[in-house]
Amino acid sequence: MNDIALGTAAFVGLLGVAVIVAIVAERVRVPAAVALVAFGAIVSSARPIDLPFAFGDTLLFVFLPPLIFEAAWNIDLGALRRVAWSIAVLAFPGVIVTTGVIALGVSATGQLPLLAAFMLGAIVSATDPVAVIAIFRRLGVSADLRTLVEGESVANDGVAIALYGIGLALAAQSTRVDALGLAWHGIVSMIVGVAIGIAAAGLIGLAMRGTTDPRAELSATIVLAYLAYSIATALDASGVFATAAAGITINALRARVLTAQSPEDVDRFWAALAFIANAFVFLATGLVIQAQRIFHEPLLVLVAIAVVFAARGVLAFGVLPLLGIGTALPGWRTTTFIAGMRGALSLALALGLPATFAHRPEIIDVTFAIVLVTLVVQGFSIEPVLKRLPIALRG
Repeated sequence: MNDIALGTAAFVGLLGVAVIVAIVAERVRVPAAVALVAFGAIVSSARPIDLPFAFGDTLLFVFLPPLIFEAAWNIDLGALRRVAWSIAVLAFPGVIVTTGVIALGVSATGQLPLLAAFMLGAIVSATDPVAVIAIFRRLGVSADLRTLVEGESVANDGVAIALYGIGLALAAQSTRVDALGLAWHGIVSMIVGVAIGIAAAGLIGLAMRGTTDPRAELSATIVLAYLAYSIATALDASGVFATAAAGITINALRARVLTAQSPEDVDRFWAALAFIANAFVFLATGLVIQAQRIFHEPLLVLVAIAVVFAARGVLAFGVLPLLGIGTALPGWRTTTFIAGMRGALSLALALGLPATFAHRPEIIDVTFAIVLVTLVVQGFSIEPVLKRLPIALRG
């Protein structure tokens, strides 16, 4: 077999294993994301497996666009209007605060110098609540709370990637550092990304309007997800914000542009696509994690995990109560705290650090630990905790 055939066979084999694990997890009522990461980590600990692709680039350019688009497409627009302010606070100053708390906590204890600690904070500030959202849907959690958690995660990804870029730029500028200029560039990249996403959605929407072929409509949504992400990335703008804006915009226009089929058909199509992508990504995440590396720097790992939970606690119990109506409802703060799991994006960013970046091995070790603890250990406790909170049924 040639390399392409071998690569295809390996990809299909991993996907098949991921789907089987996800099905078994559903039957035993364990979040699929948690089961997949745990299974992958156990397998890689017993026998390390080389993935047939570069994990970081494949996640960022193959899987992230459809996952972001699907999340944006499924956001309840009415709920989004009600909790938009809360999402903005959690995703913008919230991510900055999280990064700062982690950076200061890790550096103040002497575990890493400030720049390396800042980069670690940026890498692990992106949340991945896939397991939580799946339980939300099963328990019938209100649309507002579900939208808050999912919207925060989508926006977090974009802000975290922007901070990651700032960290790389700071490392590259060995003399004079224009911190204000770097921050402004990050803000502009997000704004431009949103504009690109809206424009791409308008363009694809015009192309879709009036078509009588449902297959063409579904294909057009796939094109939109990758088109918005690719254009934004090529222009040094935020691909995450572009794809999210495209998904939200085309969802808002769905009654006008979806003429060949019902919006529910698109819902089912993207739900299936997201299931496949998430199953593959979470299994790959587990396989990439090298559990033995967690013990290379035990004190650093313990400090970092403690600071990550402390930073999330500050947001959930300190910031949320200040946001007004809705976010002070019983159970919302605890749910927001639980939803602060880290996943594949954090790993991709850590593994994507340049080989010359100072303290790269330590950052990767700590990221492995944080992803493993927050996804697996925390993940197994999600459903029992949520069932005891006053948010389990729709109001």
